[in-house]
Amino acid sequence: MHFIMAIENDPNSSQDLENIFLGLRQRVVITKFSQTVQEYVKSSNPDIILMGLSFKDKKELEFVLELRRDVITHNIPILAMIPKEDTNFIANHKALGFTDYMVKPLIKQPLLDRIHSHIEEYKFSESSKTRDNMSFVVVDRGHGRVLFQCRANLKRYVFPEFKKIFTPNFLKSIQSERICFDVRVVPELGKDEVEVFERVMKLFSNHEKVVFIAGRHMGAFIEHAADDEKMLVFMAPNEFEEYVKMEEQKKEEQRKKEKKEKFIKETGKEPPPAPTLLSQVKIELPINPPSEPEISNPSSESTNTSSNSDSTQSPPQP
Repeated sequence: MHFIMAIENDPNSSQDLENIFLGLRQRVVITKFSQTVQEYVKSSNPDIILMGLSFKDKKELEFVLELRRDVITHNIPILAMIPKEDTNFIANHKALGFTDYMVKPLIKQPLLDRIHSHIEEYKFSESSKTRDNMSFVVVDRGHGRVLFQCRANLKRYVFPEFKKIFTPNFLKSIQSERICFDVRVVPELGKDEVEVFERVMKLFSNHEKVVFIAGRHMGAFIEHAADDEKMLVFMAPNEFEEYVKMEEQKKEEQRKKEKKEKFIKETGKEPPPAPTLLSQVKIELPINPPSEPEISNPSSESTNTSSNSDSTQSPPQP
């Protein structure tokens, strides 16, 4: 059963989509465009996205480009549903991140045929990449964290590859970094897989927490995880990023607290509060600045002397 995600703000077009998919054996979600929906798309990993465009809100196009930058959603087919023929959009829809487009009003069978074609092509492309690359775990390291993107069946492909990745030298090199597993695109995840992940977590005994971005598998972690104190599970990447920001903020507050305590211990008094307004910043200027010595003009003195000399001399007597 394929998962079709339709994002449509126009109520009439949304109703048309409901009528088209009525009675079909497909998992279909039809919703309006919002920030919540954007995160849901990233976490639920649909097989195709139908995106209704109004050509009035640039956030619609920005959202599609954002999906293309995400390592999980960058290859998902996106079919634009446009209100009218637009030569500029049609000429540039690939560059804007869309796989295909259709002009409203939508006709049932052509739409279903197009959806089926794109999903089959997408599935074949993904399976080909898996066979060609023979890499079922993508390691993304940077900014103080290591992200392991699991991209295939866990038991058959991912867990055996972990044995090759987690060498003693590699584990030693990442002991001070955050550990995160992204399992959103894994096809199946149940009790057995959660138990294996808990054994994998023992490799990171020096880490306080190990993070999982679970998407639609979040229920499996909640139901089957035994070590829920060490395991942190998030639905989508943005939730993990917010958590990281909060942790960094806590560290900064702790650093300031320790600095203050050290100052009190060394000086025996409270440190002065940092100014928060420009008006609170004191700038001291000297009230009576030292006067600079006058610099005489030699040419002026010479002229004066000559003048005085002339005035004191008596004219010669005849």
